[in-house]
Amino acid sequence: MNEFIQMCLEMVLQASPIVAVLAVLGHIAKVQKRRGEKREEEKKKGVIRTKYAVRTEKVLIIIFVIGTIFFGFCLVMGIMQKEDLFVIFGFGIFVLFGAFGTLNMIMWKLEINGDEITWRSTFGKKRSFYFEDITYCERKKGSMRVYVNGKKLFIIDSNIDKAQFVEDVERRRIPVKSYYANQLKKKMMERR
Repeated sequence: MNEFIQMCLEMVLQASPIVAVLAVLGHIAKVQKRRGEKREEEKKKGVIRTKYAVRTEKVLIIIFVIGTIFFGFCLVMGIMQKEDLFVIFGFGIFVLFGAFGTLNMIMWKLEINGDEITWRSTFGKKRSFYFEDITYCERKKGSMRVYVNGKKLFIIDSNIDKAQFVEDVERRRIPVKSYYANQLKKKMMERR
């Protein structure tokens, strides 16, 4: 009987990370579905939101913070246990990656207030501009690159809900191009 309980506990421990990932992904899907339904209702009613913010989902920030703490703990334990330099270096890389990713997710924000757009970078640098200043936008693998006066200003990653911003861009008839089509055109022009 004791072996059976131990075997069940091992199975639960092995399955728990998979269940946790599925739970987080399910939560993110529910939140995005609710937002999409709310946007559709507003669209049907003719409501155009003039003030909103585009930022990273809080669940992803929490996951990155927990992961960074975990790898930080592993790094400290590796140093205390006098592990190989490769192990310490590996955990150090994960800690740096997690810290930078967390900083990026917390700091990066896009605020839209009517026609004015305020963008805050990962390092806290703020820039304000208007929709008229946007030359064009470029789509690449789910992300969107925004060009102001012909120069790339920022990228909205694929993990960020940008549907409202895309609607504003389309409503103002700002050209949205494909990154790959632009690269192909550039190569064709170089050959001539």
